[in-house]
Amino acid sequence: MHEYRYPFNTLTLVTPASRIEATLTIEEVRKHARVLVIDDHVFPAEKTFTRDGYHLERWPYVKNLSQLTDGHYQLILLDVQGVGLAESPDKQGLGILEHIKKTNPAQAVILYSSDTYSVSSSRYIMLADAFLDKSSSYVDYKDEVDRLLLTQSSPGYFIARMNQQLGASAGMVPKAVRYANSAFKSGKTARLERYLRGRLPDAAQADTALKIVSIGISIIALFLK
Repeated sequence: MHEYRYPFNTLTLVTPASRIEATLTIEEVRKHARVLVIDDHVFPAEKTFTRDGYHLERWPYVKNLSQLTDGHYQLILLDVQGVGLAESPDKQGLGILEHIKKTNPAQAVILYSSDTYSVSSSRYIMLADAFLDKSSSYVDYKDEVDRLLLTQSSPGYFIARMNQQLGASAGMVPKAVRYANSAFKSGKTARLERYLRGRLPDAAQADTALKIVSIGISIIALFLK
């Protein structure tokens, strides 16, 4: 399993109207979090998640590729086989995962399957935030879902993903973390945008970094409703 852990979920968010300080619990996050399952068969734990108060939706196929990368869903549970046939017939779910992580590295994805995969597939599987056997128990799924939802209640999750996406270029923007923190506190990304666009020669890389922070601001605001 490939996972990223951020032990903090305390945040201070300043909006134009007020200053909000909160330590979010999974119960508070669950009220607003949107979880998507993409599976061409019935997802065994679907009814149990719904029973326990999760807002879970299932697609039997990819209905809208943009919604997988624009922060519409805070977590995606993605089957490997039988999905993404129109978009990636050779890789199927692995191709969808690759596209999601390339477009929005901060999008949390749990990959699952009932099949065993070769070493050649591992580079795709490692892109996921967690990998489970499709027959795993509900509590195994729930543990990973709760962990990944809670990590998104902190700006640190999105800032770490921004840095990961910047990679070797991070040295060109040493103040990016400072400006990103300010963006989370103010809810505005204008200063971060000017800074990144002024220093990064790769406009697409700047766009992706800004997208990560902007989506993070929206998600945390959603959780604080």
